[in-house]
Parts: sequence; C-alpha cells; structure tokens
Amino acid sequence: MTQPQTLTAGARLTGALLCAFLALLTAAWIARDIHAARSLGDLWWFWTGAPKRGGRAPLTTGILDPVLLLVYAVAAAVVPRSPSAAAVLCSVGAVTAALRVSSLWVLHDDWTDSTALHDLHRRAVLSTFAALAAGLALVITSAAGRRPDAAPGPRPRARPGAGAGTTAFLLLGAAGLVAVAWEIYWAVELPGDVYETRFTGKHLPLLWMPGGWASLVLAAIALTAAGGGLARAVYVRPLGLVAAAFLASSGAIGISLAVRFELLDRFGDLDTGAQLQVVTWFFQLAAGLALIPVLARRGPEDPAGVPGTPWAPAYPPYAPHSPQGPQDSHGGFGPPPQGFGPPPPPSSPPPGW
Repeated sequence: MTQPQTLTAGARLTGALLCAFLALLTAAWIARDIHAARSLGDLWWFWTGAPKRGGRAPLTTGILDPVLLLVYAVAAAVVPRSPSAAAVLCSVGAVTAALRVSSLWVLHDDWTDSTALHDLHRRAVLSTFAALAAGLALVITSAAGRRPDAAPGPRPRARPGAGAGTTAFLLLGAAGLVAVAWEIYWAVELPGDVYETRFTGKHLPLLWMPGGWASLVLAAIALTAAGGGLARAVYVRPLGLVAAAFLASSGAIGISLAVRFELLDRFGDLDTGAQLQVVTWFFQLAAGLALIPVLARRGPEDPAGVPGTPWAPAYPPYAPHSPQGPQDSHGGFGPPPQGFGPPPPPSSPPPGW
C-alpha cells in the first residue's frame, strides 16, 4: 500500500506565485477596462452582453474575468498552508487552460485585425499564451510536487463532510445537466451557422469566451465535481467552489438582464423557452450562493492511521505485534476518485481550500 502524499513547500510556493501572476494579469485587464469605460455601471452592462453605451476605448473583459480574479486571489492565499493544495492548483490550472484556450481562435477573427485594435490585440494574444502556460504549469506543479507524507496521526481536514458532498452532488449535478440541456436546446432551435458562432465567437470582444464553449466548460466542471461528491473526493471542494462562483455570476448577469428588460413583470406573457431561461438564472444564482459556504467549510478530520476505520484498513494478520500508534499504519494515496464508490485508501488529503 502506498504512503500518503503531500505537496512540498517548493511546489506550494511555485503554485502560489503562479496564481498571483494570473491574478495580476487579470486585474490589469479589468483595471484597463474600468479606466476605458464611462462608468462601472457601463462596464457591468458590457459584461452582460447588452451594453448601454460604448466606452472611451474598446472594452475587452467579460464577466468571467472578475470571477477568475477572485479564484486566483483566493488560491494564492490558501495554497501555502492548505491540506488540499494539490487539488486547488490542479483545479485552477485546468479551468484556466480550458477557458483561455478558446481565445486562440477568438483572437484570430478578422475584425481584430483593424488598426485601432492592433496594440490591444497583440497584448491580448501575449496574455492568452501567458495564462495558458501558467494554467498548464499549475497542473504540472500539482502532480510533480507531491511527496510522501511521513507525519503521523490524523490528517488535516481536506475532504468535504458527508452533507457537503451530497449537497454538491445534487446541486452541481443539476446545474451541469441544465447547462447540457440548454446546449441541446440551442443546437436544435438555432440554424447551424448561427449555433456555430456560440463556439467560434465571431465578433466577440478580445478576451471574451464564446458562450457555448463557456457553457460546456461549466457543465464539465460541475459534473466532475458532482461525480466525486458522494465519495467525498478531495477535489470536490476546490473544483466545486470554482463551479459555484461561475454559477452565481451567470445567474447574477441573467437576473440583471431580466430586471432591465422587465422580463419578470411580463413573465406570464413570455413563451416557455424564455420562462425557463429566467428560472434557470434564478436557480444558478441560488445554487452558486448556497454551495459557496457549504464547500468552503472543511469536513471532519481524516482519521488516517486508526486501525479498522474506512480510511485505514486494519493491520494485516501477519503483523508481528499490535500497532503502537497511528504511525504504524500504512496509508496510500491515489488520484481522486472519479465516480461514486467506496472512499479511497488512507490518504493525506491532497487538495482542499
């Protein structure tokens, strides 16, 4: 049986610095747009996709940028001491790479070649490659920085509690399925060339992610986190918190549009599709806000090393003598479970916020 694993101090420092770099990169673009917009309100409506008026200069960021800024800042702060540091780094890196890769084709759209956007376009391309490199580096650091953990006794709390795991399974599973259902609906309802733009991102602002691509990434994140919820996998908390933040921001954007265009006042007159869209926005906001405090709270201590517990099998029959203490137990750590099954062998909970 393999020995429990932990993330080395060097890997933690490297991961924290990479997260801080991503936070500064994102903050710089948001600050640039705050300066270019006529007001914060105008920037907000630009993020919703229904701008009221243009800025003093072309705006570039989208609603996911402030969400990612928050994710990076929190990750940089918790990674140095978190018992779930490896899962945090892997989750943040994978999500960053999955979202930013869409910029590789958005930034090659013909309209971005205009002289007025030339300098912005160049900086956006450099930022995209830097973010992709940092995201991949986070994933590599989370894998390569693991070392055997010789510390005896119960492990620091990293896994979600049973209630939190079940809540994540239900809410994130439902959110992921809803996102997939909407993509199927749009694929059927929209003409092929129009639906294609949900992924190609034609004529999008420089740093925006295509709506269809972002929706599928959100569905993948939510369903992956939901899949480990019942098994109380370590990665559920960091990945679930990222998904919750995306859900809350999506719901907030949608409700803002519903209020602005008086969809709530005319709810009874809307067609079924529009009504379901409004309901989806409220569900996303409620689910995201409910999941954040649930997943932010650590679960019970992992009783690694206690003979006969689900996390540490009893000593083998050939043991020459009774165990003298927790340090005699032999734990193991493997990749976080990807489905609903019995808990993994003893581990020094890798990742946690």
